[in-house]
Amino acid sequence: MNNQPPGSVAAATSREFVSGQKVFGRYALVKVLGRGGMGIVWLARDEELERDVALKFLPDLMIQDRSLLDQLKRETKRCLELTHPHIVRIHDFVHDDRSGCISMEYVDGETLSNLRAEKEQKVFEPDEIAGWIAQLCDALDYAHNRARVIHRDLKPANLMMNKRGELKITDFGIARNLADSASRLTAEQSRSGTLVYMSP
Repeated sequence: MNNQPPGSVAAATSREFVSGQKVFGRYALVKVLGRGGMGIVWLARDEELERDVALKFLPDLMIQDRSLLDQLKRETKRCLELTHPHIVRIHDFVHDDRSGCISMEYVDGETLSNLRAEKEQKVFEPDEIAGWIAQLCDALDYAHNRARVIHRDLKPANLMMNKRGELKITDFGIARNLADSASRLTAEQSRSGTLVYMSP
């Protein structure tokens, strides 16, 4: 994932974290996995359940918005019902007055976006992706027809390949909601200047 400019909503996180730090009373931070438009992602150890997880930390502005916070809780609760081998499991949404994050299954692997960038011609051969497409379609069929949840932001950056060659869909049900919220908050920030100096 790419770093965001200092002025972006995702970059507006005042709380600094370090490896070894415990957050929300149960997660021991290990290392940063990436930074993107929706914040920073850490590998962490869930000391209560004794498993590795990925923690997607949200920008401060999202945590300060009560209506958005409630919406994220609802969406996370819906996604808890998704149990499929090719969909990254969402475990929980935790927050305090200063920060919040979505706890999810940790996938030891790379996104299809990164794997494609490593290809000489920047494309996959049909025989390379045939199995992945089958796994993707199986996961989408399950989500749409059984769980009644749609992704809304399906792209190579949200598809991961683990060390066993299995495809995993990430951010199911939350990616577009987070993106829409970030866009709205950025727009509100841009309108919050001194009114007399703003154009009509």
